[in-house]
Amino acid sequence: MAPAPCRRAHAAWWTAVARRAALLAPLLHAGCASAPPTFEAHRVPLSRIDQPVPAKMPRADIGWKMVQYLQVDGEDPEPPNFADRFTLFLVGCGSGCRQYALIDRLTGKVHPGQALNNVRFDYRRDSRLLVVTHTEGYRHPDIVDYLVWNGARWRRIGREVRPAPEE
Repeated sequence: MAPAPCRRAHAAWWTAVARRAALLAPLLHAGCASAPPTFEAHRVPLSRIDQPVPAKMPRADIGWKMVQYLQVDGEDPEPPNFADRFTLFLVGCGSGCRQYALIDRLTGKVHPGQALNNVRFDYRRDSRLLVVTHTEGYRHPDIVDYLVWNGARWRRIGREVRPAPEE
C-alpha cells in the first residue's frame, strides 16, 4: 500500500511545477528578443506608373501644411517611393517635428500620418513596411515603431525602445 501515497505526492509535485511554469512562461517570452520586421517580409510587386496623380488636398489636418510644400502650379508630382503606388510625403511642423502623409499616386487621396519629434523614416518602394525612429521629447531613448500599410491604414507590428548611449 505504500506506492499509492507516493504516486499522489509525485502527481502533486508535477502539478506544482506545471503551475509555476505556466506563470513564468509569459515573463520568459516577454524577455526574449525577437528579430525586427524586415522590408523583404512585406514586399510588394512594382508596377509602372507613367502619370502619377497629384495629391487631392485634404481640407483638414495636414492639408494646409501640404499646400506650403507642394508645387501645385502644374509641375509633375513626386513619383511613388513607398509600397509601389504611394509617395511618403514629409512635412515640417516645428522645430524638431515632422509630420508625414501617404499620397496614393493612382487616386490622389492623402492619408495623414502623425506628427513626431526627432524623427527618421526608413522605407522602400517595394515594401509596405515603414520604420519610424523617434523620441518622446528631445532626448533619448529612441523609440522605433514598425508600421505596415494595409491599403487603408497603418498597423503597428512592432516597437523597440533603444536605451540612451552611455557618455
